[in-house]
Amino acid sequence: MSKNVYNEVINALKHAGASMRCKQVTALLKELDFEVRDGNRGGHKVYTHQYIPSFTSGSYNCDHGKNPEIKRPYIKKIIKVLEKYEQELVKYLENKNEN
Repeated sequence: MSKNVYNEVINALKHAGASMRCKQVTALLKELDFEVRDGNRGGHKVYTHQYIPSFTSGSYNCDHGKNPEIKRPYIKKIIKVLEKYEQELVKYLENKNEN
């Protein structure tokens, strides 16, 4: 089950095409229990995960507007982070679902 959630998020990001909406990326990260908050500048987002001690933080930048797009390089960066911490994320999600 938890591996499925991880795979769904990765697949959604990989098939995003040229860009994806900011709210959609934020929602996908929250599905994996990342905390997403505004950064210091407009459109800048920082994401952290309190249950993955080896992960400090990642960031992405949204364009301006009501529900702006995120450029493909930011999506690729997020995918790399998720793939790097795949084992920890899946293990966390499995433990969360057991409780």
